[in-house]
Amino acid sequence: MKKIGIILGSGLNKLSSVLEDKIVLFKDFKGIHKKKILSGKLSGREIIIFEGRNHYYEKVSDEKVLMNVDKAKVYGIDLLIITNAAGGLNPNYKVADLMIISSHINLLFKRIQYTDVQNFYDKKLFSKIISLARKNKLRLHSGVYCAGSGPLYETNKEIEFLKKINADAVGMSTIPEIIYANKLGIKTIAISCITNLLSPHSSVILDHSEVLKAGKKAYENFLKLINLIINDN
Repeated sequence: MKKIGIILGSGLNKLSSVLEDKIVLFKDFKGIHKKKILSGKLSGREIIIFEGRNHYYEKVSDEKVLMNVDKAKVYGIDLLIITNAAGGLNPNYKVADLMIISSHINLLFKRIQYTDVQNFYDKKLFSKIISLARKNKLRLHSGVYCAGSGPLYETNKEIEFLKKINADAVGMSTIPEIIYANKLGIKTIAISCITNLLSPHSSVILDHSEVLKAGKKAYENFLKLINLIINDN
């Protein structure tokens, strides 16, 4: 039976509240995002939850950005579910939709040495999760995630560019964690919560409160999907 860890993106921290027999293993409230690591039970399974992460725009080291993955290795995690809040570029997406990441575009301009790029996304595991979502009538997209360094949201011209390179969603994290986890031998599943829709013609100004609101809206489906993955692994 796999030992499972979950990195929670912005707006998805509510998952921690349903953990049973909760124990705080680590906390660090320095920086923009508060970091906390918890152990507990979900669907009767022992899991580890990572709340918060460091981002490159905070001008921190690789070690800080990859801390959750390093801790996952220490705790003996076999399967790491990495989640994030992302802007939706695909016109078929709606706010609060979930997207399992099938591939990525790295615009962070940070490189982690790793040669075997074929193993970042496990096709068998990916297909199994898509099938589970369909059987249980959960709305789950699959698509390409693009990461930029941030911390500013995308300009209209940047949105035009991202659409041209066929990105389905865009955020500021996750890709370094996927690469590094695979380097350490940890299987990964990556899921984006679509917190806003991006159009090159939009005049809407997004702020972080909208991201958190969308995360709360997505929570019920997110919890169902996490439970399905946990019970099937």
